[in-house]
Amino acid sequence: MKKILFALLVLGFLVEPAVAQDTTSDSTKSINIENPMNVTPQQLEVLGVEVEGLTTSREEFVIGTSGLQKGTQITVPGEDISNAITSLYRTGLFSNIEIVELEREPGGIYLKIIVQEQPRLAEYEIYGVKKSERKDLREKITLLKGYAVTESSLEQAKNTIRRYYKGEGHWNISVDVKKTRTDTVRNRVTVAFNIDAGERLEIKDISFEGNEKFSDRKLRKALGSIKEDRWWKFFSKKLFKEDEFKTAKDNLRAFYGEHGFLDFRVISDSVYTFPYTQRRLFVLKTPARGIKVKLKVEEGPQYKVRNISWEGNTVYTDEQLTQTLGFEKGEVFNQKKFQKRLEINQKGPDVTSLYQDIGYLFFRVQENIEVVAEDSVDLHMNIYEDEIAYVEKVSFTGNTKTHDDIIRRTLRTVPGDKYSRQNIIRSIRELGQLGYFRQQSIEPNLSPDRENNTVDISYSLDESQSTDNFEFSGGFGGQGIGLILSAKLNFNNFSMQRALNGEGWNPIPSGDGQKLSLGVQVTGQGYQSYSVGFQEPWLAGHPLSLGVNMSYDRIRYRGSNQQNEMFSSSVSLGRRLKWPDDYFTHQTVLSYQLYDVANASFLAEGTSSIMSIKQILERNSTDNKISPTKGSKLRLSGELAPPLPGFSQYYKLKSSYQNHTTLVGKLVLTNTVEYGYLGYLGQGQRSDFQRFKLGGTQLQQRQSFLDDNIDLRGFPGGRSGSITPYVNGEAVGGRLYSKYSLELRYPAVTEQQAQVYPYAFFDAGNTHLDFDEFKPFELKRAAGFGTRIFLPILGLVDLSYGYRLDGIQVPGNPVEAGQWQFLFNIGAPF
Repeated sequence: MKKILFALLVLGFLVEPAVAQDTTSDSTKSINIENPMNVTPQQLEVLGVEVEGLTTSREEFVIGTSGLQKGTQITVPGEDISNAITSLYRTGLFSNIEIVELEREPGGIYLKIIVQEQPRLAEYEIYGVKKSERKDLREKITLLKGYAVTESSLEQAKNTIRRYYKGEGHWNISVDVKKTRTDTVRNRVTVAFNIDAGERLEIKDISFEGNEKFSDRKLRKALGSIKEDRWWKFFSKKLFKEDEFKTAKDNLRAFYGEHGFLDFRVISDSVYTFPYTQRRLFVLKTPARGIKVKLKVEEGPQYKVRNISWEGNTVYTDEQLTQTLGFEKGEVFNQKKFQKRLEINQKGPDVTSLYQDIGYLFFRVQENIEVVAEDSVDLHMNIYEDEIAYVEKVSFTGNTKTHDDIIRRTLRTVPGDKYSRQNIIRSIRELGQLGYFRQQSIEPNLSPDRENNTVDISYSLDESQSTDNFEFSGGFGGQGIGLILSAKLNFNNFSMQRALNGEGWNPIPSGDGQKLSLGVQVTGQGYQSYSVGFQEPWLAGHPLSLGVNMSYDRIRYRGSNQQNEMFSSSVSLGRRLKWPDDYFTHQTVLSYQLYDVANASFLAEGTSSIMSIKQILERNSTDNKISPTKGSKLRLSGELAPPLPGFSQYYKLKSSYQNHTTLVGKLVLTNTVEYGYLGYLGQGQRSDFQRFKLGGTQLQQRQSFLDDNIDLRGFPGGRSGSITPYVNGEAVGGRLYSKYSLELRYPAVTEQQAQVYPYAFFDAGNTHLDFDEFKPFELKRAAGFGTRIFLPILGLVDLSYGYRLDGIQVPGNPVEAGQWQFLFNIGAPF
């Protein structure tokens, strides 16, 4: 009988093989978990717990994680021991765990937890790839020093590596992992990842199945993010990337949706490698491997609009809303156009903006597209107009230097006014036009209160960019000009009041939005120019701008005592207009020039005084001062120097129009047209100055202060070769000019520290003595490329390199066609 009881006791405490190994001795027994012999479970108190096998982990941690603390009640056999082992495994710190019985007393039990710790990471290395790739991988791999190295963590790291290279277009990626124990006492290992990144295979073929309405070629173009490689596309690799492939399929669905195929779907897709013969230009035919992409599609029917209906609208009629929606009965349904015209359309009208621009902030529209017949849809919109919302509070943050009043007078959102989405957009534009804040960082935050029909608006501003700059430049102006040096200080957020009160000199008094500029320019031939200007954009608390400018120019000719001088001063007064719209401004400029000419090469000698008044009407809807992406600028000016006793007379008319259009992505096209005419009144003393000359930049032109100089890239300008009529071998200047320009630019860098805008251009223009000699198609043309660089401390620098398509017959020194001209300029052309 004793032998039978002993056998049952031993069988009653057999260990579950899937959880723990049998390491019992005469003094220890493994705990039975599944109770295969149906031994009666006992409720026992844990009287003590020992832990064996630790090298780095703490005993208290193991016992606490297991849940087998002293005094705990457990059931033996039962699930408590199984749960304890599972909890310890889940920490990932142990590769083997065993719980055995040390001793048992009536109602109690002593246990031992035997563990085998996972090794800890000392370091990991990456081999077989480039240094830059190793850096990228270290940012993605989540292995940390001192943490347990488990098979799961290593497999996760390998998957991270594979995903990285797959995302870069690699195929057949291999990752080998090797663990080396470097510290047996502390149980530390070093892990080495040996990577074979495989090949970067290009997409050689994209084909479609099931497409009937559109050709494969058109669908390949619609994919957008993935493209086929062709022999002439040798500047970039057409790699396959999983995320780009997903985007491409979304683009394909959107393309079909724009053409009315609402039921379109991609049934299946396959991507695989295949062998082909490489046939690149200047390369022998060689065997290679590429990627094939196959898409099986189901187009479905093309839907057309049958009926358009509205419900719940009281502010606008059905006809007005349908006109804004932009669909007519029988038209092919365009899903993209439908969403844009219904919700938010940045480039045109939409239904939501119609309501939000007149105060209906809480406006909602719920569309219902119902398929009728086989190829038609009915569009039904439920309108929820709600109540008009009013602006309760307007606040702003981030202005550390600019005074609050300057920002408040710029904002178009005013407490008490109806909410208007358009006013918020205009406020962002006006704040950006100040030039004090980073326009990309201006964010309006709305806090609507539906219960009271109000909204609080807060603008987040970033004034980290410098508003003041020091312009310094140097260059060579060509033959007869020599070295050009120019320096200018621009304080674009100046405060005259704080300067006079002796406040805010840290180092420059600022914050009132005034502009102060001080400039000097000298050349190696004796030219000197000094200028000072001040502008108050908000006079006496009203939207009136006051400007005062003075300058002195002198050029002394080498080898003689002759010199030409000009003193100029002007006062301007400008104001905003609300008609025809509030993009218009009007400016009146009263100016005085005193000329003292002693060089016989000019048309006139002696002194000449001119008193003129100029009227300028301008409409500017551009969105950025440095590099606009949309909007236009129209400028009309008329200047009159009346025939007063002792003064020279003339009148001048000028017009210019500039338009900016975003083409694709961030690529912007700018086109410019300019005209100018100089005439005279009666038989009074005519001014031989202020005639038009084209070419060069302001650096060359400033010393030609007797003329009205117009920039034109690709031509030298100044005295070394302006585009101007010549009479008896002398450059007399034109009374009529025309200029045309096309520019294609891309914002390559738009960081806070620097902004870079590379561009390509085509410029053309000419000057004429009068209308009798005007030939509109006889133009001097140039094409080329350039870059504008904006640095907060230096301002905007423009570098251009133009190729002349036409020459200029400058007597004694012709400017020939077929040559390149480098030009350096400072300041924005917009």
